[in-house]
Amino acid sequence: MNIVNQPNPVITAASGDNVTLHCLRVEEGDTDPIIWYKQALGHEPRAMVTVQKVVKNPIFEDQFNSPRFTVENLIGSCNLKITNVETSDEAVYYCGLKKFAIAFGKGTFLSVKGDGDVKVSVFQSGVSDSVPAGASVTLQCSVLSESRSADLQVLWFRAAPPQSHPQIIYTHHNSSHQCESGSPTHTCVYNFSKNILSLSDTGTYYCAVAVCGKIIFGNGTRVQLERSVDPVVIYLAVALGVCVVVIFALIFVLTCERKNFDQRTVRLKQGSLTDKTLDQVNIQDM
Repeated sequence: MNIVNQPNPVITAASGDNVTLHCLRVEEGDTDPIIWYKQALGHEPRAMVTVQKVVKNPIFEDQFNSPRFTVENLIGSCNLKITNVETSDEAVYYCGLKKFAIAFGKGTFLSVKGDGDVKVSVFQSGVSDSVPAGASVTLQCSVLSESRSADLQVLWFRAAPPQSHPQIIYTHHNSSHQCESGSPTHTCVYNFSKNILSLSDTGTYYCAVAVCGKIIFGNGTRVQLERSVDPVVIYLAVALGVCVVVIFALIFVLTCERKNFDQRTVRLKQGSLTDKTLDQVNIQDM
């Protein structure tokens, strides 16, 4: 069980935006320190700030001791805020709870779009319908680009609790999409089909575009299984029903036997009284 939770696996921001990276404490009343780490592509994780629950001011490392970085230290969370986002802020950010060892969250990837980048937008539907196990879903992704000649590569990622960050699962080829050209934009629609066999296939699926050395993510499409009744629950319900029927049958049988016993007892008592009366009459006649 994780003792810290980072609910947003991916956050996309433009240069100059303000973002908040959330880190939630799972255990109530936990006062252990939280440390935020930054891991840029191709680099080792670097500690940014240590936040003591009982100390008001967080302790920033020298490289991150800037007014752009602040911490929101609340009762159940410890959020990292970055103002005036720069392209150099693009990285995976991890929060860790320090006990005997550091327990890390799953990480949040901050994707930053700079002013000089190729203008590309990625659109997805937010939530797909719940599907039964074994069904197939088709996810759709629309990519809007201002440059028809841009060298776009479209990828699909899946984020689910067992993974620390979204994992790539599919890459589109040039022939796997439909495009429409307009002035001044160029739109392509990409479809991705997936058989949802079990819970291991559920999660949030992200469409992303790799262009000019950057990855631009869509908002993600959540895929979930329909809620079905567990066979064990059905068996237990049937067993309970059988038990109830048996109990009522036993009650009925015992009630009938008790009634018959009472009737026999009454007849025996009446017979005894009759015999006693006859004996008294015979004595008087003698």
